[in-house]
Amino acid sequence: MNYKVKFQATLFLLILGMFSISCISNVEEQLEDPDINVEVSFKSSVKPIIDARCTSCHSPSGGTFPNLTNYDEVKAKAERVKIRVDNREMPQGSTLSDAQIKTIVDWVNEGALDN
Repeated sequence: MNYKVKFQATLFLLILGMFSISCISNVEEQLEDPDINVEVSFKSSVKPIIDARCTSCHSPSGGTFPNLTNYDEVKAKAERVKIRVDNREMPQGSTLSDAQIKTIVDWVNEGALDN
């Protein structure tokens, strides 16, 4: 391999490495910056919390109103759910982590979208 080809290959790898590092640090900055809004997904973030921590009581088989087994029911009671969760009144006999509470509160504050 001649000098020119080695130089080009080295330069390419150097540029590729710098690009990769800059992408990684940019993602880390976004994750650490609380001012960057990341939309909370009902399907992948909120529903799993509700299914795991709420529907054992708040379902037709659980017998406690409101029913929280589907998006329409949760959306209809979103503000109430937010307040009760944020005040740590729900779930009764258990607690949600700060991250779970923030997820639900943020989702409601973002308009309780079906996303």
